[in-house]
Amino acid sequence: MATLSLNPRLFRFLLPAVAVLLLSSLALVAFTAYSRDAIIPSLDDLKGFVSHAGSKPDRRPPNDRPPPRYKPVPEWLPPPIKDPFPLLANTFDAKPPPIPSYNIPRPDLHKEYNLTQAPPLFIGFTRQWPMLLQCVVSYITAGWPADQIYVVENTGVHGYNKAGKLSLQNPFYLNHTTLNRLGVQVIQTPVLLTFAQLQNFFLDIAYERGYEYYMYSHQDIVVFSFEDGRDDYERGGDRPPELDDDEDQDAILNPKGAHEPGYRTIYENCLRELRYVLDKGERWAFRWFQYDYLTLVNREAVDAVGGWDVMIPYYSSDCDMNSKLLMDGWTVKHRRAGHINDVSSVITDLAVFYRDPRAGKPEFSDPNPLPPDEEERISKAKEEEELKAKEEAVAKAEEEEAARIAEGGEAEKKDGEQEPTSKLKREGEMPSDPLEYFRILNKVGVDMGQYKYRDKSNLRNTWQLSQRGGQGEPYYYDPMGFVAGFTAQIDVGRRVFTEKWGHRGCDLIGDTSLRLEDQWRVEHDWDEPEE
Repeated sequence: MATLSLNPRLFRFLLPAVAVLLLSSLALVAFTAYSRDAIIPSLDDLKGFVSHAGSKPDRRPPNDRPPPRYKPVPEWLPPPIKDPFPLLANTFDAKPPPIPSYNIPRPDLHKEYNLTQAPPLFIGFTRQWPMLLQCVVSYITAGWPADQIYVVENTGVHGYNKAGKLSLQNPFYLNHTTLNRLGVQVIQTPVLLTFAQLQNFFLDIAYERGYEYYMYSHQDIVVFSFEDGRDDYERGGDRPPELDDDEDQDAILNPKGAHEPGYRTIYENCLRELRYVLDKGERWAFRWFQYDYLTLVNREAVDAVGGWDVMIPYYSSDCDMNSKLLMDGWTVKHRRAGHINDVSSVITDLAVFYRDPRAGKPEFSDPNPLPPDEEERISKAKEEEELKAKEEAVAKAEEEEAARIAEGGEAEKKDGEQEPTSKLKREGEMPSDPLEYFRILNKVGVDMGQYKYRDKSNLRNTWQLSQRGGQGEPYYYDPMGFVAGFTAQIDVGRRVFTEKWGHRGCDLIGDTSLRLEDQWRVEHDWDEPEE
């Protein structure tokens, strides 16, 4: 039987080579697995249960205590998000398309309104990059100067976003390169701030840079200018504007469209509003556009009442601030400057905001869809509600028709119902005319708002749970743990507000006779339960 023998000198040469080849193969496998997980997170990664402790020593306390009981793995998880502006995200040194010519802001537009400064727009960001990017793009394409938009990065990850160290699935991910390509400026908070602290940070920036007036915006909105003039769509958060006289009413409620002389973008309308309130000589604090989704701020007023109360970190902080301002004689009013849609979904390709026909028809998706059975329940309940409303409307119309005929009138001739033009066009190719394109895009924005409120207000903030990745990255925080801590702080803030004013409820002006100096000095105004 033949035997295989190796020369000892040859064996000593081959052994190191085989070892190097084996180690290289293992490294390649490990790198491939890491790269794959970094680009397309696995289900375990999304669930937040991937532990990197396998490569680290076990640091459990050296005692005989039983191991902790872990929470069950969620049965439903949102899909991985995609960057909604692939042109800027995936193309080296790409530039955004041109915005509609009639929305290009004129240089130094604020000077046309005798304003020495253009009020900056602050948009605070903590989580969910696609929502922020959509908001910013909608402002720019609606005519807001990009260099007047300041994204305030309030993530608490210090410089790691700017250094590109966070992945897309990380809730705190922010792409500085994309924002720079859009011409937007980024200001970074030193640490993660609450809502009240962030508002005071805006105030601090205003002092530091000499802004007497500034604006702030929520990130979960989509804005448009009145490109097609007035529309009668109902939008979430709508408030009737407070008007002064017939001229003011005409300017606010009957805006000129982009095809008419006198057209103003949402940005120009905000400049006009600032000039208008300054000329009135009013002691004003806030001007709200769709409540506080977009807000014009008078720095002097916020400063006069001591800023935002940091002991009320989130919800109820607005109740506290608004009440303090009104008690101190400052005005806060609802006004109108453009179409503002409160949304929880993201358009799949943000190039549509630039009216680029190559981007296809505008479609939106939910970054954190509900489980199918829950969505089906909501959809069924909504269908029943709409059917009931339709039946009631038909019955009312028949009664009115019968009454008209009884009075000697003729029956109305009814043509077959036709779908709205916007819906018909959405099913075909997008038009090349920017205004026709806008009508379709505007309707999509309305649909996005209606989707957010499809279960009344119960689903307003579901988008905040759409990213579940980032394990092992700098300053990682468990997404579900973040929400739990956030919710706890909301509850604490509401309790602080109640104790501060001795009253349950937001409307201190309408429900009480409290004064500004009564803070923390009054007893509860409700009956305490007997022990």
